[in-house]
Amino acid sequence: MDKKICLMHANCQGEELETLLGASVAFSSVYRIVRRTNYTREPISREDLSSCSLFLYQRLDASWGELSSQTLLGWLADTGRALPLPNMFFTGYWPFWTPDGPIDFGDSLLNRLIDEGAPKEAILRVYLRADLNAFTDLQAGLERTLKAEADKDPENIFEISGFIRENWKKRRLFHTVNHPGGELLIRTAQTILRHLALPPLSGAELARARAGGIFPSYADFDLPVHPGVAAFHGLNFAAPGSRFNVFGRLMTFEQYVSRYIDCRRNDLGDNFIGYLQMV
Repeated sequence: MDKKICLMHANCQGEELETLLGASVAFSSVYRIVRRTNYTREPISREDLSSCSLFLYQRLDASWGELSSQTLLGWLADTGRALPLPNMFFTGYWPFWTPDGPIDFGDSLLNRLIDEGAPKEAILRVYLRADLNAFTDLQAGLERTLKAEADKDPENIFEISGFIRENWKKRRLFHTVNHPGGELLIRTAQTILRHLALPPLSGAELARARAGGIFPSYADFDLPVHPGVAAFHGLNFAAPGSRFNVFGRLMTFEQYVSRYIDCRRNDLGDNFIGYLQMV
């Protein structure tokens, strides 16, 4: 008997959800996952939607044209079922994160200090010791990112924003701003299974998922957290002197920032990840 098609339209978080759902005996006995990556604009045809029985998607607005959720849902067969997935994103640990500028995982305050041309020692002194609330309202920034997560899931299907609000201080929930850790991804997969009236992933199935390479794309990089942010919010896992996994090597926040400055000063900002893996 042919399996039903589950079409998944998601970012890199979909890769990990595919692994988790594939480890479920109940799910994989019914569905075969076909994953399309949204941020690369991988095409989806009318035929893809008309032939799928389950459509798992992260919401995309009208600016995405034929890849917008509204358009794709219009192509879904009458017999198809759709379930919106969370697109998890959190800046609470990294209030100066910016997508703008020449460097991966950019830091707006650090970029500003570098661009002002101060010596490296002065940049480190100001950046590491300054009262960060003098540069941004840390509490207001936290509330903005939590509200943004709540707004993404108006039906509260996955209850992600409430879970983050309750637990983000107790333990680290994100590797980087857009790379949730295993706890959030497992929670998402379990919610999908519950909505399909399928049993939750068992301990054995979760072990199989991990053995099969779950979280391969980013679990080797934990974006370091500023000790000033940790002190303000009371994050014990990022206290001064904490070391973070940076592509297989443990680094303090100061060591990471030193490399960030060197990378910018040597005009290697467009390959910061590669730089971190070499030095």
